[in-house]
Formats: sequence, C-alpha cells, structure tokens
Amino acid sequence: MSTLDLFGDIEQSGSGNVRFEPSGRRITVARGTSLLEAARAVGLPVAQSCGGFAICSWCRMQVLSGWENLSPIEPPEARLIQREQFAGNERASCQAEVRGDVTVTTRYW
Repeated sequence: MSTLDLFGDIEQSGSGNVRFEPSGRRITVARGTSLLEAARAVGLPVAQSCGGFAICSWCRMQVLSGWENLSPIEPPEARLIQREQFAGNERASCQAEVRGDVTVTTRYW
C-alpha cells in the first residue's frame, strides 16, 4: 500500500485509505485529499477538463463503500450532480475529499 503525505501531515490531520477497483490499488492519504489527487498518485488515469472546478463531470467516480467518509456535497458539486444526472452513488472526484476509508471505481477503469 502506498502512503501519500503530499497533502498534509497525516498524524495531525487524520487519514483515510482509498481503494480503487477493479485494480485493487490502495493508498493512505491525509484527510482532505481529493479522490482525484489520490487516484493520480497511484497512477490511475482520471479524465478532467475543468481544472477541478466542478464543471465538466468527466472525473465522476462511483463510491462502492465509505460514502460517509467523504466530505459533504457542496453547492458547486450539487449543481454538477443535478445538471449531469449523476447516479446516487457517484461523486465528482475533484470535489470529494477523503475523511476516512473509501472504495471507488469509474466506468473506464
């Protein structure tokens, strides 16, 4: 398992384990790291064209477990979810921040 400490002090801020299916890749990240940052840190491709501003929806991920361990949906992401008709288990990975253990996938992995 990789450990990522590029985004803060894990011991002081807390951490979460992110598992990516179907690859099985895992990483421990500091609380507040986006799913997008975590995926890229383990070498998984994530589409994106808006620079992380909750506009394009290309980075959407399906949350398989640990929904409660992600940051709450803020207004920009809520507008994106409504406009692009996300499924009930999908989040914009550029907006969803890790706050505990979570397992995710996308349609293209």
